[in-house]
Amino acid sequence: MNYQVSVVVPVYNVERYLAKCLDSLVNQTLESIEIIVVNDGTKDNSQFIIDQYVRNHPTKVFGFIKENGGLGDARNFGLQYAHADYVGFVDSDDYVELTMYEKLYDVATKNQSDLVLCDIEYDWENNGKKEILSGFKTLADVGQRKSVFLSPLFAWNKLYRRTLFTQYNLTYPKRLWYEDIPVTIPMFAHAKRIDYVPEVLVHYIQRETSIMGTRNHSKLEDIFSILEMTRAYFEEHGLMIDYVKELEFLYIEQLMLYGSFRFFRSDRSNELMKKAFVTMQSAFPQWRVNPYIKTLPWRYRFYLMTVCPISIPLYRLVVLNKGNARKLRK
Repeated sequence: MNYQVSVVVPVYNVERYLAKCLDSLVNQTLESIEIIVVNDGTKDNSQFIIDQYVRNHPTKVFGFIKENGGLGDARNFGLQYAHADYVGFVDSDDYVELTMYEKLYDVATKNQSDLVLCDIEYDWENNGKKEILSGFKTLADVGQRKSVFLSPLFAWNKLYRRTLFTQYNLTYPKRLWYEDIPVTIPMFAHAKRIDYVPEVLVHYIQRETSIMGTRNHSKLEDIFSILEMTRAYFEEHGLMIDYVKELEFLYIEQLMLYGSFRFFRSDRSNELMKKAFVTMQSAFPQWRVNPYIKTLPWRYRFYLMTVCPISIPLYRLVVLNKGNARKLRK
């Protein structure tokens, strides 16, 4: 069967959410879709649920089992079995709108896009709060090619031309958090055409037991390896000269802004923040004058201009008192 879109769904201990996720995929209005479900060594009853969907949808759902290697490794594994020209990813504790892949695919084929993005809705399961995040940020005075680097870096609000992964040797890192970054950022640089559907098509479930909901974990430090990996790729492929300010801003976001809000909630806050300052000084010593900082809300600009080793205890106290660092991102 010739599929128009392949969707890879990594699964690890998500039996509570998996059926809703898979229902949103098997009922897509785009009928010619294959759903590649990868059991990444799950320890709960998720495989029982996967088997049910494989039986009930034998031409759409295909199940695979592998040893645990993390989210990125499961995506790489699933990509091996994708047949369609365009591929997408869905995390198994999230769900998508039933029209998502039809809308993204229609734009992709009409414009011969390499990448199509959509908006995201954050759904907090503990209090019912919802927040919409634009999937594509553009700046009039910068242009699409560079301002897209300010857009969300998630793997799953996007439709990709499948050949880009092999053409540019892009794979998700194994057993590391923040695994989207080393693929999404190079993809922004390599894609010849990027398009955008300005609609919420993905629902990102916020739960305390999720990876990014974990407040105190040794793997918070993975961001340093991820950023170095991304910078090395840009240097090896001759992309630094064109995108040095965009990569610098990525470091600012991931270490000094949103990253620091995560660090402040950790028992290793002082150690992580010290490493962040050292990394910034080594990689981008003039980071405080990055031009993209001016695009941020005033309180972020103020924070970036004033955060330093002396002010860290005060800012950590503010974040902890907020109880939820995400409130600072409005």
